[in-house]
Amino acid sequence: MPNIVDSTTKSKTQPISGTPTNKRRISDGWKLALCLVLILVGAIGSSLIQTNGGNIQVTGLKLAGKSGASVTADLFRPKDASTNNKAPMVIVSPGFQRTKETQVSNSLELARRGFVTLVVDPYNQGESSSQDPSDNDSAIVTAIDYVTDHPETFDYVDTERIGITGHSAGGSAVRTAANKYGKKTDDALKDAMNPKSEGGTTITAQERKRAEDQDRISAVFISGWLQNLDDKKFAHIHSNMGLGYARYDEGGYRNVNGNGDLRNAPEALSMVNSGMDNDNKVDHVEIGHGYGDVDKGNYRIAYNDNTLHPLQPLTPSAIGSIIDFFDTTLDAPIKIDSSHQTWWLKEIFNLISMIGAFAMLFPLTRILLRTRFFAPVAQALPRASKKPRGSAAIKFWAVFLLTAAIAYFTFMPLANLSQEFFADAANKVNTWFFPARMVNSVVLWALVNGVVGLISFYFTRDKDTYPQSERAQAWGITMSWKSFGRTILLATVLLFIYFSILSIVYLAFHNDYRFLVVASRPLTLRWFLLACEYVPAMFIFYFANSLRAAVSTRYSDVPRWQTYLIAALANSFGLAMIFVVQYSVFAATGTVHWTDDWLYVNMLQSILPMMILLPIMNKMFYANTGRVWLGPLVIAPLFITMSLGGSVAYVPGLA
Repeated sequence: MPNIVDSTTKSKTQPISGTPTNKRRISDGWKLALCLVLILVGAIGSSLIQTNGGNIQVTGLKLAGKSGASVTADLFRPKDASTNNKAPMVIVSPGFQRTKETQVSNSLELARRGFVTLVVDPYNQGESSSQDPSDNDSAIVTAIDYVTDHPETFDYVDTERIGITGHSAGGSAVRTAANKYGKKTDDALKDAMNPKSEGGTTITAQERKRAEDQDRISAVFISGWLQNLDDKKFAHIHSNMGLGYARYDEGGYRNVNGNGDLRNAPEALSMVNSGMDNDNKVDHVEIGHGYGDVDKGNYRIAYNDNTLHPLQPLTPSAIGSIIDFFDTTLDAPIKIDSSHQTWWLKEIFNLISMIGAFAMLFPLTRILLRTRFFAPVAQALPRASKKPRGSAAIKFWAVFLLTAAIAYFTFMPLANLSQEFFADAANKVNTWFFPARMVNSVVLWALVNGVVGLISFYFTRDKDTYPQSERAQAWGITMSWKSFGRTILLATVLLFIYFSILSIVYLAFHNDYRFLVVASRPLTLRWFLLACEYVPAMFIFYFANSLRAAVSTRYSDVPRWQTYLIAALANSFGLAMIFVVQYSVFAATGTVHWTDDWLYVNMLQSILPMMILLPIMNKMFYANTGRVWLGPLVIAPLFITMSLGGSVAYVPGLA
């Protein structure tokens, strides 16, 4: 990388930010301080909402599983729950590709109503470890066993009133757990009828009591899962049970009736009739109507909220259904109307922290660039080119549409190809070779579209503003190896400060930076090691984006906001069209366009916001340095760890 600084470059460039006067230094100092204030305000506000103004204690736990495995969990303990005032408990599980924090809507709202709430990270997700291949128990089972086997630790929990709920794959897990414990009771009762048993062929009161004590669950709420539910799946469940399903669930095509309508769904009928005797079985389900008797443990109710599958944990009516069910079955200690919810305020405060953390990177960069050591990282910005016109404009927009089309048409094929290329992770085998199953679906896409981005830049690059011999230097591609090393070090310092502040926020307030399903979590050993594998594999995409966004969409005769908008659209339009097609077809036909691949589409909910932000942040780093390297060196690790932190990762033996 030859040194860029020469007379020809200097003559056609302008300073990045002018001479670093005291005024500019003070301005960046105030901007950095404001960003830190935003982080702090968001963290404090989120903590106040999460703790319900100090009325709920939130603690992180690590629960021991089998064969050295462990489950991470958040415990929401209302302050009124004590040894002399035991409270019911609800154990909560997210679904596939989700962490415990994404269930804060249910966890917090139940805790506000006096329930002790324990929300877990499923195995291989969040901070929970992998588990022994021979162990089929879910994190829900680990949590139930841990609570009931350690009564001295949870002496404020009424173990006669334990409920479980989970969404999507978490809903399947709670159904399986309820069946597991119910079968223990049935097996114990069967053994009690053995002539050699304590009461012979007659079941004694003591035998019945011991058998019933095997079932540790009083109430079960299955959310967002209907696939393959039938009479056999409910045969051993003796708990009160509720079912919540999105009326417009994208996975509804897999159900017997091919939709999400529960009124005549065989799966919902099986659930309701599992609690009814032969004389009271129903042939259709009345939504929101309770069947059976809570005291007899055969209460059944189904809810059918007008929402989508991934939005169910964020839909107030669906959250209210869970609240009402557990109030009915476990008797909420604090009576608050289910429509009165505050969880969304926590999301807003978390977003404020995230905005402050992202924005902090830029004044911090400028402050560090003013030091003698990091100053060589930056160079003066080159003169911006004119907006393309005539044939050049046609060429620009043709490439815009072509690259968007390539992004659109390659996403699903490459996502499916990843299952063969990364076969172990696709088959849930613990591996160190790209173990993040769903993130793997983006790796090949990023490689292909990164190369496409570089090729498109080559064919659309500006050939008029600079002579050919000066272009790479002026665009900030080339620099000395020494300056490049300092650029890497500067990126490392920025990331270190970012994650250090995030860790402090988490330790102090038990909060991270997130908004809905887009989240930045503290950097633990697991995610650091995985980032060392994924960042190099996907770096070409981030670098190509920096080159295209910073250089190709920078014009001297166009308002700056328009160039940012063009760059954001160019990077996200193709993926956004996948959403448009998926839900347009869904609205028109009742079945999504991509059926077997619908989870890949849902995954885009967290990826697409990052694809919108990526070129904007790359342009801002370029504006600070005059070079295209610092942006991807910072953003690639940042965004990739965000994707990994919310992903399922089959990492061997890393607790």
